[in-house]
Amino acid sequence: MTDDHTHEPVVAQATLGRRLLAEFVGTLLFVAAGAGAAVVVKLIPAQALGRLDELFGGQPGQTDVFKELLGGSFSDVLAVALTFAFALSLLVYAFGGVSGAHFNPAVTFGLAVSRRFKWGEVFPYWIAQCIGAIAGVLVIAGIYGQGDIKAADFMFGATTIADGVNQAQALLAEAFITFILMTAVMAVAVDPRAPKGFSGIGIGLALAAGIMVTAAATGGSANFARSLGPFVVSMFYDLPEGMKIPWGDLIIYAAGPLIGAAAAALVYESVTGLETVSPAPTPGAATGSSAEHFHAPGESHVHSHGADLHSHPHDHESGPGHDHDH
Repeated sequence: MTDDHTHEPVVAQATLGRRLLAEFVGTLLFVAAGAGAAVVVKLIPAQALGRLDELFGGQPGQTDVFKELLGGSFSDVLAVALTFAFALSLLVYAFGGVSGAHFNPAVTFGLAVSRRFKWGEVFPYWIAQCIGAIAGVLVIAGIYGQGDIKAADFMFGATTIADGVNQAQALLAEAFITFILMTAVMAVAVDPRAPKGFSGIGIGLALAAGIMVTAAATGGSANFARSLGPFVVSMFYDLPEGMKIPWGDLIIYAAGPLIGAAAAALVYESVTGLETVSPAPTPGAATGSSAEHFHAPGESHVHSHGADLHSHPHDHESGPGHDHDH
């Protein structure tokens, strides 16, 4: 019996330990870059404010005027959003083929809800992501933890619920930003019909868009680990007078993203018919497995025949490969 398929070497799924290491390192770098940018956009104006106070002799009321002039603007939000986007894009390409490049407890949860990730591995992934986030903030502390104006003065780039935003609004904001992010994950990383090679760019830009929409309400987290890291590290530093760690906000940063990710995964499957094109795989795969797949013209792919098992990754940048039989 002849076979026209192109055969390639077996690409086995990485061990759980290696995948957890990839999640740890990826989340560390993601949080260090993004939260670090959030610190820098506040640190630079604060340093300028100190210099202006010195130049103008500290006249009554002038500090408040300078704060208004040097305060946060949409350009600051854009800078932070793009930093998160660029970092996430790079890390998806770097580690997607190892762990799936989740770097976010909500993404892991959304894939599990849609039966594209083992429930038994959800908790280990969450632990690796949270520890990685804390380690990422420690990097920021190492860079900006000393001096007259330091990262602790801004709680290491923590996300907090803004004054005047109630719990329901904050929950909606976090669910919404994560819905955008998870829709991108499903569309460009999970769906086998997506153009290959664009997963990192699409996912990164989706996160940036969500941050720009929700930053004024919740800081635009979409990621419990990203919000947890600055809170934990802030415990070991003296914060400015009157500043307290808002531990209660973590409920929002946990529940909102989980709701948004699960809803996005299920809505995407329902709206696009992904379940028909790519049925839910055996738990652990990032994308579906079935005898019916779509391939771009000329795209090489391999299959298992008899006892010979071959890996068939749909998108090398976006997740671990999966196996299927014909």
